[in-house]
Amino acid sequence: MKVKPQLVLSLILVVFFSIFVYNARGWRMQARLYPWAIGIPMLVLALIQVVLDLKGIGPKKREGDAPVDLQFAARPNPVVARRRAINIFCWIIAYIIAVWLIGFSYSIALIVFLYLKVQSRESWLLSVVLTAAAWLCFWGLFDRLLHLPFPDGALFTWLGLT
Repeated sequence: MKVKPQLVLSLILVVFFSIFVYNARGWRMQARLYPWAIGIPMLVLALIQVVLDLKGIGPKKREGDAPVDLQFAARPNPVVARRRAINIFCWIIAYIIAVWLIGFSYSIALIVFLYLKVQSRESWLLSVVLTAAAWLCFWGLFDRLLHLPFPDGALFTWLGLT
């Protein structure tokens, strides 16, 4: 039997999520709620994928379907690819710094709004509506439903506003 890359990836995910769930077993209930809420469903899905990969079951291919999107068929311009990679890494680093400085709750709204307004050049209305929706989902799930405490940002700690 030839080992396919899909099977290897599925097995890696099973190992990862098994360790993820197993390591949280000794934590107090509030702390382990997040790893278990994410890890257990992902472990089940990864196990299902392993079974499907072992049986050789995959998506049905229709005649005439291209294996990849046409835009990926041509080799991308290295200058454009490098610029895009630097751009997205800058956004990721900005998000990490914002989380550290002002905390998760505020940085969700700030980064989503800035990304929509600056990077995507969306309208003010769409940027504000989507930012509010993202923050409400974050607040509703993590604060109201799961009661997960997030640490205050360093800036608020320095200013004594916590």
